[in-house]
Amino acid sequence: MTTPKLYEIAHDFRTLFDAIAQFCDDHPDLDEVSKQAIFDENLASLQQDFDSKALALAGYIQNLKLEQTGVKEVQDRLAKRLKQLDRTIAHLNGYLLMQMQQVNVSKLSNSWLTIQVKTNPCKVIIDDESALSEEFKTLEQVIKINKSAISEQLKAGVIVAHAHLEQSQRVEIK
Repeated sequence: MTTPKLYEIAHDFRTLFDAIAQFCDDHPDLDEVSKQAIFDENLASLQQDFDSKALALAGYIQNLKLEQTGVKEVQDRLAKRLKQLDRTIAHLNGYLLMQMQQVNVSKLSNSWLTIQVKTNPCKVIIDDESALSEEFKTLEQVIKINKSAISEQLKAGVIVAHAHLEQSQRVEIK
């Protein structure tokens, strides 16, 4: 027999809760102590199962967060290493080009590698952007919404068309 899933326990919890509430509604002669005793007796085992599953799931989420942090740290280290490798490759390529040009060698090869000095296509170098004619310029506009200002206005009771405040809930695991 497999243990029930968290969502199954939650569903059973809600179903039992609704059934007990209906029972209490059908028996208005029950006092509050009796009603509470019925709730406590029937929901206790489901509550324990739910609590156990929820806490286990929260522990798993915490482990994933720790793993996520580790992956981010490795990612940051690898990104730094990648930049370092890019700089080293660019430096060594420039060094090799300069040395080959100095000795006037344009091609070298062996059984597993060929080195060849190639001429790159022309590239445009702009000496002074402000001195260029308007025909060579393109206007780019970036519109950024100031959500902080909108939030302040909405919180102050000002109606901002096409905007509203929305609050959600989250699970916090410590």
